[in-house]
Amino acid sequence: MSALTNAEVKENIRSFFKDPRHWTYQYGTPTPSCNPNSPHHRKQIEVIFEDKYFHWVTNRAVDSLVDEGFPGLEKRDIAHFVYRSDIRYIRREINRRAKIISRYTDPTITKAIGDLHKCCFFMFRLNGFRIVGEDTNEYRGLRWEETGHDLDFIIEKDSIAYGVEVKNTLPYMEEDELKIKLKMCEFLGLIPLWILRNAPAVQFEQMKPCNGFILKFKTQIYPPGQEPLIRDMWEIMRLPVSIWKKNT
Repeated sequence: MSALTNAEVKENIRSFFKDPRHWTYQYGTPTPSCNPNSPHHRKQIEVIFEDKYFHWVTNRAVDSLVDEGFPGLEKRDIAHFVYRSDIRYIRREINRRAKIISRYTDPTITKAIGDLHKCCFFMFRLNGFRIVGEDTNEYRGLRWEETGHDLDFIIEKDSIAYGVEVKNTLPYMEEDELKIKLKMCEFLGLIPLWILRNAPAVQFEQMKPCNGFILKFKTQIYPPGQEPLIRDMWEIMRLPVSIWKKNT
């Protein structure tokens, strides 16, 4: 990602709210339900622009545009929506998107999304790793007691032990959690291995001193049976989501 000024980022996001030919509407298969006349929730914009800007850079630019009165802002308990200020009759489209957010933040769905680590369990086994522990803070007689955190997995292969974290979320892994988990791995004598939907460059850099690494899989993964939800999240909100099946 190149170092751009806040003004340049703001102009790109302003164009997103004005130009139907903006690049964000063209990648993949364009969908008529997501366009400059649509409302967008703030986290959605961060994810849409994440290949160009870090989430916090986009968020800062949106803040600045809102302060200038472009775009408008409507705060809901479930999300804050922004939209071009000259659009009338926007409430129905906001309600439509709020219902989609309610669907994918339902506890049943979030639990299913979080169960990606079960797929990782089998992936490790198929690739010859030995799973030493799951949801654990102990390894070879050492126990992490500084905080109440666990590692998703501890695995071994070729006499090397790894501490594994799996995050199937649209936002980045929280910085405080990342630092704690790195300290845990150092204390337990493990190489950090994070399996994340996405991560900023700074988190890749934080892995280097401990020889750790991040595997990034880009699209948030949902279980089979959620095809209608996935379709709405993509067609209406342009969120990077997919369903992984055995042959994916």
